[in-house]
Amino acid sequence: MLFYNRVIVIKNDEGFTLVELLLSLVVLMIIGITFFDLYVSVLHSSIVAQRQAVALSLATNQMEYLQSLPYNNLAVTGGPIPAPVTIPAVIYKTENNHSYTITTSINYVDDAYDGCGSYPTLALEKQYCRNYPPPSGAPVDSNPEDYKDVRVVVTDNSGLQLAALDTQIASLIAETPSNTGAIFVRVIDQSGNPVVGAEVNVANTVVSPAINVNNTTDQNGMAIFYGLTPDSNYDYVVSASYAGSSSLFTIPSTSSLVAVYANQDLLAQNSSYVTLTLKPEGQYSLILETTDTSGNPLPNAQIYVKGGYKKYTSTSDTSYYYDSQTSPNVSPITDSNGLFGMTNLVPGSYIFCGDTGSTGCSVSGTTYYLAAAVPYGGNNSFNPINVPIDSSSSPPTVTFPYNGNDYLQKVRLMLTTNASFPRIFTLSPSTASISSGTLNSFSFSITGANLPCDPAANKCSTTVNFIQNGITYTSSCTGTSAGINLNCTVDLSTAISGNTQLQIIANGYTFNLPTAPLLGGLIVSP
Repeated sequence: MLFYNRVIVIKNDEGFTLVELLLSLVVLMIIGITFFDLYVSVLHSSIVAQRQAVALSLATNQMEYLQSLPYNNLAVTGGPIPAPVTIPAVIYKTENNHSYTITTSINYVDDAYDGCGSYPTLALEKQYCRNYPPPSGAPVDSNPEDYKDVRVVVTDNSGLQLAALDTQIASLIAETPSNTGAIFVRVIDQSGNPVVGAEVNVANTVVSPAINVNNTTDQNGMAIFYGLTPDSNYDYVVSASYAGSSSLFTIPSTSSLVAVYANQDLLAQNSSYVTLTLKPEGQYSLILETTDTSGNPLPNAQIYVKGGYKKYTSTSDTSYYYDSQTSPNVSPITDSNGLFGMTNLVPGSYIFCGDTGSTGCSVSGTTYYLAAAVPYGGNNSFNPINVPIDSSSSPPTVTFPYNGNDYLQKVRLMLTTNASFPRIFTLSPSTASISSGTLNSFSFSITGANLPCDPAANKCSTTVNFIQNGITYTSSCTGTSAGINLNCTVDLSTAISGNTQLQIIANGYTFNLPTAPLLGGLIVSP
């Protein structure tokens, strides 16, 4: 029996196959989506163009209004130019059911055509005297406020800039002799880099009328204030702030102390210059852990804390911007576990219970002495306790949890009511390197209280030991009967890399400082 295979081809001249139909629909959808996107884009462009036209009209009207004002009234409220009458820096308007924000900024300009004003440095003169250099032989400009830069910007609700206009406006009598001066303010970070967009305020409540003007720093970290009333008594207070960083203000120097960030004086036709350093700071700064000298939690302890920015240049003065006992007293009180989380502290060094560890710390009215402040993190044993900088460029390597938040630093404050108990303030240096080859006769000093000793070697009544892996290394120390300073040497030639534990024996008491994970001893590095 024979079988034949046949292939039957059906030709359809009257329609499409299902595949062809689906392909056609896909092509049509792609074309439709493309045209829809194009339509939406054209519609959006048309709407934006309409709003830009409205914004340009608003900006033009504002600029014409400004040009109609008396020259002395060309100053915005809260801006850098002092004036008896000011105009709003920001105006809100609604047109065709759309909201617009009109922002006006006005600044003085020193132009080199008639000479440059008095600048603190030549570099600043070249940078901020417009069209530098001045004509040959031109004198110092006694009135560097040559004209005003005016800028009007219009934005929508989203902050999109729709229109911007700039112009310069001069006074007919701009070049009459001036009896004003200028203050140049530079804002930098802890590495010396300019802080762009920092808010700067200059205020003087002594002169009449009082001065209170504001500006933001430019790409060089500079904010300039012209037209300020002269004052030779250092009454100008300059302050700066920046989101995510510490704020800072100047303070007056005293007859014996020079302020690190000092108030400014200002002479007529002259300028003053100040640099402020802002540091990135974290919200969750420092955990206080209060215990007795055996490490048992000490709840409800009120702790005197000071630190951050130092007020005066003198190394012997320990006045700080942050002082928890200044009015009102905001000294923290630890919880039932002996803990307290301090927030928004300026990065830097902090000390506790006063300079001698005997002031301002108490529990239920009973005075407590600080036997030792021992940090959990950092590279320094004991005081000063460092709160690190918190920024994207230098994030903390270790954080410490408390109440669901990660803190930058943690310190154990070991407290005692015994006025004779040995107390440790500083250990210097607090690190020793094996590679240095000096561990066989390592020299260090300790400051504290109740550490009686003798100037002669081998006659010290205070014993200083370092303990590591069960081995005790005993130091040879000299000091005085006052018991506030020890100078010691120790043989650590067999020590290994890692932390050691400091042990102090004095006045019949043995004080073992905590280690691992705390830093209560000498840190030995490779």
